[in-house]
Amino acid sequence: MADDHNKATQAAVRERNLTNALQLVLSGNGTATRASIARRTGLTSATVSSLLAGLLAEGLVLEGQRAESTGGKRATTLQIDSAQHVLLSIVVQPGLIRGAVVNLLGTELATLSQRPDSPGAIEDVRSMARRLVAATNARVLAVGVQVPGIVDGPLIRESVQLAWTDLNLADELRGIVDAPVHLVNDADAEALADYSTSDQFGANQMFVSLSTGVGAAFIVDGSLLAGAAHRAGEIGHVPVLFGPDAPLCACGNRGCLEEIVSVTSLLGLPHGTDLESVDVQSLAAQPESRERIAFGARVLARALLLAGAALDVPNVVLGGTAPKLGDEFIAHLRAEAARHTVRAAMPLSFRYAKVALEQPFRGAAQHALQSTLGVSWAL
Repeated sequence: MADDHNKATQAAVRERNLTNALQLVLSGNGTATRASIARRTGLTSATVSSLLAGLLAEGLVLEGQRAESTGGKRATTLQIDSAQHVLLSIVVQPGLIRGAVVNLLGTELATLSQRPDSPGAIEDVRSMARRLVAATNARVLAVGVQVPGIVDGPLIRESVQLAWTDLNLADELRGIVDAPVHLVNDADAEALADYSTSDQFGANQMFVSLSTGVGAAFIVDGSLLAGAAHRAGEIGHVPVLFGPDAPLCACGNRGCLEEIVSVTSLLGLPHGTDLESVDVQSLAAQPESRERIAFGARVLARALLLAGAALDVPNVVLGGTAPKLGDEFIAHLRAEAARHTVRAAMPLSFRYAKVALEQPFRGAAQHALQSTLGVSWAL
């Protein structure tokens, strides 16, 4: 028993050291060397050489050019091998399914999109996976699937927008792609993507995704908050308006936050509208939309004041399609939050996400990379 325990401990230590070495190569952007990794990790040169030999053999790392001389023999640089392995990133929305082949440096190599036959049609997701596999000759290391809903390991516990309950999406994709499938909530994915590319708001942020639905993700002390049942951030179906005149939500309740502040609601569009196919900026400028936007901003700001005070997270990042609403929407949010300051709580700060629109596949791809190899793209 003692020998088994020692072997397990040694294996765990080696796995951790491998992850640390790979992260340093990834973060080094082609400048890392065996010597620099040994200095950063405190490991011996022999141990580092052994770790790198394994990573080189697996096709995750390759040797680059000679580094600058520091007086002795010039060291060989190390870099991520971006040709042998890829990630697949799939973004599922009610009115649109998008996918990308992404290399291990985060570069999109191919992108695809398709309109679903109906919101939540599993075959459409399977079709996208098939098309992505056909679009690359590299080995698929992992698949990241971004969905609106409650994600718990391989299961989607509930997605009101897609009408999914306890769906094992990883099982649905088995046989199409020979790689682990990692699911991630859409707000969590966008938060990961934004956090990896911007340090403007530091390690404590509320990420609020507004599109056809409403979701939030909380980064506390640099870590994504999951919650007791992986439901942290499910604010879209919290009632905020009450009475028989409150709008009826797709979940069956009345007055849910999603019915007031989703971008489709702010623009007066039908549920499940593909927001990629409409001119959000033009619609937002219409008088009727401006009234809904002003009212929705007031409602959202008050809801976020409570969340910010409860978690002591004062920085709000707005993603999804929200950045297309422009300056007026975020100005309303700032004004309403300033109008109702919460004693003993820090005032809220607001900004739009930097990568949600330009790099929609980054979050799911990074989640897949981190879940599979334990590393992430650095700032």
